[in-house]
Amino acid sequence: MRAGGWPTGIEQLIQEQKRMASLVFPPWEGSLGSIRCGGVFVCYERGKREAGKRGDWGWAASVLIFPDGQTQSFCVEGRTPFDYVPGCLALREGPLLEEALLGLGSLPDLLFVNATARDHPYRAGLALHLGFKLDIPSIGITRKPLLAEGALPGNKRGETSELRIGNQTVGFWLRTQDNKAPLVVHPGYRIDFEKAKETVLFYTEKYRTPQPLRLARQLSRLLRAGMIRPSVLKDNDCDEKRGNC
Repeated sequence: MRAGGWPTGIEQLIQEQKRMASLVFPPWEGSLGSIRCGGVFVCYERGKREAGKRGDWGWAASVLIFPDGQTQSFCVEGRTPFDYVPGCLALREGPLLEEALLGLGSLPDLLFVNATARDHPYRAGLALHLGFKLDIPSIGITRKPLLAEGALPGNKRGETSELRIGNQTVGFWLRTQDNKAPLVVHPGYRIDFEKAKETVLFYTEKYRTPQPLRLARQLSRLLRAGMIRPSVLKDNDCDEKRGNC
């Protein structure tokens, strides 16, 4: 599936998820201070009460942060090709998120995704799937687990607690700021638990959410609001000090 398109139906997707879950990936050994780190995020229309439907408008943004702090971003909009179905987020969001990333021109060395990885019915959520398809080490970040369970961590930055499905540890809670709500960290493609923790803490020195994902979320919402147009943005155009995020 890496060389072709995304699955187009539930049975095809589940088959691919099961295949990915069975694979063993070589660990990523990059150095955080010298990589281009990316984040990608998609948002939808406000105020809709029903579950997402095929044809909904989606607004996606990708952000690339360079070692010197400069950024490059790409924004895209489009209609979703599939209804929202739990466990099948890749059918709905995968193509648009991939388009946003490919629009950067050069892919990140590491990627944050607003999705799960092993915390999934078939142990291969979108954070793992997107990283695998594009061959980018990936980490999923969500506000709560999908299926996994586990006690919350302590209140200090850096404290963690495991999240399990049965006897399998599939992710972990991580407190990224003292006394702020923890995030769920989902080690994805080529990322183990220790590297995931190190990476998330590296990109959350100031804010609760990792900076690449936080900026991508802000840009996607600005795109939805019509405050920016689908395009490439360069050289800190999403720097908060300039009022763009």
